Amino acid sequence: MKIVSLQKAVSEIKKGDTVGIAGASLVYKPMAAVREIIKQKIQDLTVYSLMGDIDVDLLVGSGCSKRICAAYVGFPMMGFAPNFRSKVESGEISFKEYSELTFVLGLRAAAMGVSFLPTRSLLGSDLLKINTDFKVFDCPITNQKTVAVPATKLDVALIHAYQSDSLGNIYAVESQIMTDLLVAFAQAAKKTIVTVEKVVEGEPGKDARLMLPKYEVDLIVEAPYGAHPTGLLPLYTMDVPHITEYTMASSKPEAYKEYLDKYIYSVEGHEEYLKKVKRG
Repeated sequence: MKIVSLQKAVSEIKKGDTVGIAGASLVYKPMAAVREIIKQKIQDLTVYSLMGDIDVDLLVGSGCSKRICAAYVGFPMMGFAPNFRSKVESGEISFKEYSELTFVLGLRAAAMGVSFLPTRSLLGSDLLKINTDFKVFDCPITNQKTVAVPATKLDVALIHAYQSDSLGNIYAVESQIMTDLLVAFAQAAKKTIVTVEKVVEGEPGKDARLMLPKYEVDLIVEAPYGAHPTGLLPLYTMDVPHITEYTMASSKPEAYKEYLDKYIYSVEGHEEYLKKVKRG
């Protein structure tokens, strides 16, 4: 049976793993799983997030990750991600910077089972200076200079989605955007953990469409509002007051400790978290 508790699913993540967090910016983030990682104190994680925000900042601020790989980390309309910025500036964590295109190419290369995918978009970019594993070569077809973007191999992919059926197939809302990105994370990983808003018996609703077939999913957790405080469009949007509370708490070590205690360490489970944030 693929459907397990949140605690059981996250316990499959081990110290030192490379973890991909699907979603981008403040939508579709598997935040229930991120909080459980922190609660279980799983450390030394290398984290890949296309556009990181509260997911990355929490894992950095709690000491669970010291290496971040992303195209961007920050809070739309709210400025920098406080813990991420301060720890990169102090040298406490390392940051591997991608462009959005090369981040996706790395995932797709891993999904295809090839060592790299080519692009010409980085030619002339300083990203070639800071990413020495991006190799420039002469294309054997055109003889043009081309950049090889290495495959991004993940130990675990974390995804939050709309629904799962009892067989383990994962569905998106019909109008949901960015599903290709979520699929790329799953296909690049050895193990895929998906939290969903609801597990349904039989056929999914008319507003759902297949996103991941069961053979690409390892573990499923039913976690309504599992993306909170980010959004799962069009069901719910990001919780701006909560994210504001987080960014303000991040400015002072004692306030940040109180935030972690209130919303993670003292919380018995996802259901209690929802009560604290008045969701569900």
